[in-house]
Amino acid sequence: MEPEQHISRRKQGILILLCCMAYAFAYVGRYSYNANIAPVMDFYGVSKAEAGLVGTFFFFAYGVGQLLNAILCKYYNKKYIITASLLVSAGINTVLFFSPPFWSIKFLWLVNGICQSILWPTLIQTIGESVEESMTKWAVMAMNSACLIGTFLAYGGSALFNLTGFFRASFLFGVALMVTIGVIWFLSYDSLTGTASVARVPSTEPVDRPKKTATALSGALIGLLAVCAIFAIVDNFVKDGFSTWTPVILREQFRFGDSISMVLTLILPVFGVFGSILALRTNRLIKDFRLLMGFFYLIMGICIGGLIFSMRQDIVVLFLICQGLISCLAHGVNAVLTSIMPLAMRKWMSSGTLAGLMNSFCYVGSTASAYGLGKIADGSGWNTAILILLIVVGSAAALAGAVGAIGFLRKRASVEEK
Repeated sequence: MEPEQHISRRKQGILILLCCMAYAFAYVGRYSYNANIAPVMDFYGVSKAEAGLVGTFFFFAYGVGQLLNAILCKYYNKKYIITASLLVSAGINTVLFFSPPFWSIKFLWLVNGICQSILWPTLIQTIGESVEESMTKWAVMAMNSACLIGTFLAYGGSALFNLTGFFRASFLFGVALMVTIGVIWFLSYDSLTGTASVARVPSTEPVDRPKKTATALSGALIGLLAVCAIFAIVDNFVKDGFSTWTPVILREQFRFGDSISMVLTLILPVFGVFGSILALRTNRLIKDFRLLMGFFYLIMGICIGGLIFSMRQDIVVLFLICQGLISCLAHGVNAVLTSIMPLAMRKWMSSGTLAGLMNSFCYVGSTASAYGLGKIADGSGWNTAILILLIVVGSAAALAGAVGAIGFLRKRASVEEK
């Protein structure tokens, strides 16, 4: 595609919607296991740590795959690679429907993590190459809504199937969604991206063609990426930790049934819908991405303190409110890392590469959360596990404050020298 031309705005909008749906439906095939982790534990008779190890295998494979795909996504044939990723994940979910031996599930989910790791950087790269700058805010909101839509579908569907006592149908639900969107993607990709011979409209807005290569990145940019990598690990340690274990916490701490626990857990993505909107709005006031995320972590720490209080006092309403606020803030940080920052910096670095790089660090945190929090809860209880989350979030907020202070002192010294 020539940099001075773009596909029509209507086709850009449809492409954004299709990318959103592809990732949302893939999310159902990703979280079909986590959404049913409580009934899976009962069905197979395994501990929290054993059940959480499956998620750890997925997150490890996904995180490593993100590093590779961050580099290669620029060269993929996106029509075929996205379709293949969706169909392979659908096949793995089909196998889980037939209740394979528990020891094999972690290896199946490892493969699932590898194929799903293709999706995010490749979809963001597609948007970066085909969507003009004036529409990127809609792309940010759509792609971050995809995570929330997928989570809602995964947990909502699982709650309904658990009411019938047939939780394994959740896997087939994910299969149906992924196969459907995979076929639609394959049939419509050429027309929507201008790969086929379609009319284009002139545009002077930039596409995803970085002016600098990775070897030419400035020290300041490398410093930004290093701090953001730490924030990515922290954010998903918290976000996916609560996403995985909240149904179990509600069952064990507040004595709710599995279906009720899953339904109440759906409150989290409802709050999370506002995360990307909050991040976009707050970014107008706080331009530095590190300080923006540090502010979110500060508020998040206060909310985690509220969680600990609510669990000790057995106040389920306060617990759910705090969980909702944490979900909103965590999704806001995730939006900054994996879409707002990559699309804002696409003049200097490939948006797909930066999105994949940040997403890979996100899944380092996810890898630690699934097994780590389950192991801590097995040994010391949920209060201790959540206290660990508070310490981690507080440390991230302190790091952001330190970075901001150093930046202020450097700027002041530079002004005084002049």
